[in-house]
This record gives sequence, C-alpha cells and structure tokens, in this order.
Amino acid sequence: MGKKFKLKINILILATILIGFLGVCVMSYISYSKIIRDDIKNISKLTSTNIYSDISNELTKPIFVSLTMANDSFLKNWLEDETDTNLELHEQKLLEYLNGIKEKYNYNSVFLVSDSTLNYYHFNGVNKVISADNEHDQWYYDFLDSNKLYDLEIDTDEANGNKLSVFINCRIEDEEGNLLGVTGVGLEMNQVQQLLKTFSNDFDLEAMLFNSDGNVLINSNTEATNSFNIFDIQVLKENKQNILADTSALGVYKYSEGQSSGYLITRYIDDLDWYLLIKKDTSILVDTFKEQLLSEFVIISIVILCVLLIVSKLIIQNDSNLKQLAKVDTLTNMYNRRGFNESIENILKVDNSYTPFYVFVLDIDCFKNINDSYGHLFGDKIIKLVGQISYDRIPSNGMIARWGGDEFTGYLYGTEEEVIKIVERIFESVREDKLLSQYKVTISLGLTCSQIVDTVDTVLLRADRALYEAKELGRDRYVII
Repeated sequence: MGKKFKLKINILILATILIGFLGVCVMSYISYSKIIRDDIKNISKLTSTNIYSDISNELTKPIFVSLTMANDSFLKNWLEDETDTNLELHEQKLLEYLNGIKEKYNYNSVFLVSDSTLNYYHFNGVNKVISADNEHDQWYYDFLDSNKLYDLEIDTDEANGNKLSVFINCRIEDEEGNLLGVTGVGLEMNQVQQLLKTFSNDFDLEAMLFNSDGNVLINSNTEATNSFNIFDIQVLKENKQNILADTSALGVYKYSEGQSSGYLITRYIDDLDWYLLIKKDTSILVDTFKEQLLSEFVIISIVILCVLLIVSKLIIQNDSNLKQLAKVDTLTNMYNRRGFNESIENILKVDNSYTPFYVFVLDIDCFKNINDSYGHLFGDKIIKLVGQISYDRIPSNGMIARWGGDEFTGYLYGTEEEVIKIVERIFESVREDKLLSQYKVTISLGLTCSQIVDTVDTVLLRADRALYEAKELGRDRYVII
C-alpha cells in the first residue's frame, strides 16, 4: 500500500506541475490568438488572390487565342469560300493554319466547325460531320442556342482518343453578324488539373474550379469531374447566395473538420464564368504558433512528460502483462482455459450471421504413465510438443488452447469433411513424430458441431463426451458427436 500511495502522490505532483505550465501557455495563447488568427486569415486571402490571378491568366490564354481565331480574316474568308475553290488545296491551307496554332501554343486540340457544311476540321484533317442525331455533337447545337460569344465545356475529345478535355468554343460571324462556324481549342483535363496541382503543391492547399450549380469541374486532388458539389459543405451551403451574387470580391469562410480547420475562399473568374475555391488548412500554422509559444517551457515540459510517460508505461505494461499471464499458458505459450473461454464466448455471442463451427477436446493417452515412468519434466516436454504439433496444423481462423494438464481444446471452422481432414493431419503428425513414436505417445480427440443455442459449457460437454467415447473405443482415435 505504501508504494502505491507514493506512486499516486508522485503522479499527482507531476500532473499538477504540468497543468500549471499548460495553464500559463493557454493564457498566453488566448492573449495572442486573435492577432494570430487575423494574420493567418490575411495570409490565406493574399495567397488565394495570387492563385486567382495566376489561374485566371493561365486559363484565359486559350480563350483569347480562340477569340483571336474567331476574328481572324483568314478563317472567315476560308469559310465563305469553303465550297467554291479547289477542295483539297483549300483544306490543306486550313490544316496548316490549325496545326500552326497547335504547334505555337501546344494545345491538345485545335478545331473548326463549318456551319454551312457541318464539317468538323481538326488540325489532323476532317474529323467528322456534325449531326444533330449524334449525342456527342449536341454541344454544338447547345452552344449556338446559348447565343454566347464563347463558352467553356468539359467533354471527351473524339479526335484525341476520347480524353477528357476542356474546350473553348467561339462563334465566327461575318460582317453582318451571320454565323459562319465555331472554332476553338481544347486542353486535356489532366493538363488543366496539373496547373491546379502546381498551385496546390506550392502553397500547400487544395484548389478547385466549380460552376454556378456548385458542381466541381476540376479538382487538384482528383481527376474526376463533378465528383461532388461544394454546396454540400455546410458553411458554403449557408452562404450560397452570397457566393453566387458577389462576383467581384473574395468570399472567406472558416471551416472545421475534425482536427483540421482553416478557410474556404471563393472567387468568381469572369472570363471563365467559373468559380475558384481555395481550401487552406491553417491548423498547421496554428500548431506552429502553439509550439513557438511553448518554447520557453519546452525543457521542463519534456522532462515532466518523460516521467509521466515512463510511469504510465510501467503501469500499462504491468497491467498488460498481468492480463496476458491470466490468459496464456506459460508452458505452451497458448491460450489457457480463461483465454479460450473468452474467445469462444465472443463467437457464441453473435447476431443472425451465426456460422456453425466445431469444438474439440484433445487428450494425450495414458499420460500418467509417461509422468510416472519418465518424470514430470519429460511429461511437460511431451505436452509442449503435442501442443506445438497441433497448433501448427490449425488454420488461422481456428484456435487451440491448453485446457489443463494434458488436455487441449479448440475450435475449427469449415464443413465436417474439411474439419476431419485437419484432425487427421494432427493425428498423422503425432504418429510420425520421432520422439512421440519412440515413446508410443498417442492422442484421442472428441469433436462436436456447435449449435446456435449452445453455451460454452454445453458445447464443451458434448466434445468431452466424444473424447470419452474415443477413449472407450481404444484411444488413438477421434469421435464426432
């Protein structure tokens, strides 16, 4: 009792000192936390503004290129003369033009659709004829119906191995405003996503683009599009109207997810008609601040924590060892009767998915004669050997434990035929062991199938009765009840 009381006092003193130091740290943290939070918020807003500017510049470049193509007199003249000149030579000039754009800007797709012939020209040649009956061509008619000068669309690129791409579609009109066709460029989705990944890696954040419906179009963390809706996030759902209505300023919202917390920052990108969402986890910055705040106490804190950890570890280890010793047989290192009972009780306490299993009791035949003839140390050696042989033949979903003396018990899963094969392997291994065969050591085994109404006692009683019958029939055998 004296040692336990002393231990409790030491723990109490150490805990009091630690709590005192932590209290001072908490008070200091509270004093400076507002300043730190404001600084972190401003840093996050500044980072988001930089990313917005970079993304806007990078993704609006193909828009400007597409608009330039749509206003290029060469394309307008080419479309007006599409069917009135030498077709082969005429197409060759167009392909050279489209390929020149592709080589100059390294876009994955550069295309032109003629409204008069509905030919879809790719920099590699005439790809197809647009048809209202083709579901994949519906983009063309939807774009014309929108009456927009240009728009962005995510779709598969048939001319580029059906790779998911972001297309910029632009109208081409003559001097009177009549539609001549549609032109534009396409970027593979992974190329656009790589741009977001670069920002994410540089600034340690998650960046994504979403439309006015909230559907995520491009995410720096995944290649999947429309994988989720940003308005499923509670804080963004509550501020949905503000996010969509304010197209000129940053929207800053604080979030908390488990141990992670930070800011969600939204910004409308006018040229893309998309929205940028930045998710910045600032919990690391807060943790860094806490570490700096506690630096003056670090040496004492470490010493106190080490002492507490050592004491705690000793108590836990001692408790664990006692529990383990209570369930493990010291001779065989198998579970003992208590460990087996706990295991089988857990199996019997199951729901409607109950699966029958077989329980066995194994006994070394005439073991008393071995002890009397060769001594208890040799007898222990035989018990350990029989246990090890049996353990090695038990599948991983089964179990064997030392029940007491020279008796073992366990359970096996499988059909009766499968279980019998395991049992026969155990008998065969015992019979073939040199030491056991030299001293004519044999075993007997009783086996029974569990029932859903069984308790530990009832199922073991049947297995024990089966063992008794095996003994009565001459030993060195097994009996199933």
